[in-house]
Amino acid sequence: MALVAAVLIPIPEPLPAIAIRQVTLYRLEVALLVFYSWLLLVTPAFSGLVRGRLPVEISTRGARFVEEADQSTKLNEEKIAGLKRLTIGHSERLEIAEVEIKRLKGAAEGDNAQPKVGSTE
Repeated sequence: MALVAAVLIPIPEPLPAIAIRQVTLYRLEVALLVFYSWLLLVTPAFSGLVRGRLPVEISTRGARFVEEADQSTKLNEEKIAGLKRLTIGHSERLEIAEVEIKRLKGAAEGDNAQPKVGSTE
């Protein structure tokens, strides 16, 4: 269909600047325009008529439907919950490390078995 449209379209006398004065390039651009326009119109129409649902987004990756959006929301919520658990685990280990550091500092300050540097004892 896109090729038929590209072949049948009349060539304008001054070719558009985008065609760089080449009829073949102009016809290729028209074919691509018709193809992608057709694709953008047929995808939602097919889904709406056959499946009874319309896409919520059409991007370069294709059409995205509500179910996929719901699944991605659930997946993101699961990832957030996992990160919260990981953060809680890290904060607990950090508290343990801080307590251990304080204990070691206290033990080093109270250690009198070694004479101080520069003492004559």
